[in-house]
Amino acid sequence: MNEQASNRLYALTQAFDFSEDNKEAFVQSMREMADFHQERSEVYRGICRQYGFTTEQIRTHEDVINIPHIFVTAFKQRRLVSLPDAEIFMTFTSSGTQGQKSQINLDRISFDRQAGMRELLVRSLGLTSSETHNYLVFSYAPGIADNRGAAHTFATYTTFAPAGEKYFALQQGTTGEPDFDLELAIEKLVRFAETGLPLRVVGFLAFSYITLQEMKQRGLRLQFPAESLLITGGGWKSHKGQTVSFEEYAGLVHEILGISPERIRDFYGMVEHGVPYMSCAQRHYHVPIFANVAAIDPGTLQVLAKEETGLLKLQTSYIRSAPAISVLSTDLGAIGSGCSCGIPGDYIMLRGRAGVTKHAGCAISASQLIKL
Repeated sequence: MNEQASNRLYALTQAFDFSEDNKEAFVQSMREMADFHQERSEVYRGICRQYGFTTEQIRTHEDVINIPHIFVTAFKQRRLVSLPDAEIFMTFTSSGTQGQKSQINLDRISFDRQAGMRELLVRSLGLTSSETHNYLVFSYAPGIADNRGAAHTFATYTTFAPAGEKYFALQQGTTGEPDFDLELAIEKLVRFAETGLPLRVVGFLAFSYITLQEMKQRGLRLQFPAESLLITGGGWKSHKGQTVSFEEYAGLVHEILGISPERIRDFYGMVEHGVPYMSCAQRHYHVPIFANVAAIDPGTLQVLAKEETGLLKLQTSYIRSAPAISVLSTDLGAIGSGCSCGIPGDYIMLRGRAGVTKHAGCAISASQLIKL
């Protein structure tokens, strides 16, 4: 199958260039991949038939949202693929330590597109650096990361500035299971401060939060260079499962590490939909050229107006190996535009989880690993 538009889209050099030509490339790429998965996935073909959908209905960027979705929890219940097993290059799962895990299978082309997309996003947001940094990674060490998607993502975020030293805070414990050593994490931060190098903290927020809280209790205050950076992901929860506000977290970071709130970036994403939506200094999660997001009324499945809260429907054309080009999440959010940070296009405003039972995505239950 000809993937000319998709190849062009994933060769772009700016993640937030919404020129008419680029928007048309995205539309054509979504059409290509909708055809691709209908041809190769019996499940997706049946869904499209149920909705009476054909790709001829997709003529404009506004039409893309009408591409039928698969509910995100389906990837917990079934192995959904559109390519033979021989073409699967990598398999990633969600990082929850309990319950069913979502699984996504990538061929080499999809894997490379996703990697290029992430690098382009970080570069387009001005978060790459040529200066050497030390890294404290509140995630799984490579030897125990297995196929957890979040672990792979966090490790990738340690490649956008040269590394002096990297320390992964979740190491293999004496039982063979992941273990978090709070004392060692604090020791690393103190030693990193002594080097004078900028710091990059990457990983699950709960672990950095409890580390900074403990340092505050001990009266430990450090001062890292202004270009230091924090990249968090996996949900704004403490190790006790309580919501942590940005203001509380940013205040703690500034007090203990001397890093300003503008240098704290969070990303929203999930293993089933491999586009990382990175926050700007205004804490809005910006939608790049190779994705489309809308808030959906859970009762009618109709697209809601800007600023209205609904389930987030997430679309992207990078993936060839699984029919995940259009997924309906369990996350509540609204769509905005015209962010004061100056980045063009839409952005996501997260509003929480839907339903009574929390859908366990990439967030790890820190309470299982933090022993105080």
